[in-house]
Amino acid sequence: MVNTDLLKKHASQYKITKDTAGEYHKQLFKLHRDVAEDYGAEDIDPDAVGKAQKYIMFGMSELQYFFRLPEAFGDDRKWRSALSTFKEHYDDVGVPLSKFNKTTDAFLAAMEKNAGGVTAEQKKDWTELLKTAYDNMKSWGWF
Repeated sequence: MVNTDLLKKHASQYKITKDTAGEYHKQLFKLHRDVAEDYGAEDIDPDAVGKAQKYIMFGMSELQYFFRLPEAFGDDRKWRSALSTFKEHYDDVGVPLSKFNKTTDAFLAAMEKNAGGVTAEQKKDWTELLKTAYDNMKSWGWF
């Protein structure tokens, strides 16, 4: 069972700013070069991503999408709506939604750096939440 209150509190500790927004994509591109290619960042040093306006803006959006998930979890209508923001964003930027399953480790690395760390319980709950999101999107035929 996902402790959504724990995740909401954890998400609130991440202050999304120009300086922190690029961390998610920096980690994503370091860990998954194939995803960097989908974002058109295959030739960009992942450490430079945090300075690129495009990825700062993507980070601001995507982190907010992640942070809405604990609030929506358990309410079918809100959950589907929250996941549809990922689907629309991935469609807009040309990233296959099937690669959503590669986001967990990058998201947790960004949380580790900018949200005061990640406890074992937070890691377990975020991982379960994001796996459920991936499984649901797949079961709905979105990819």
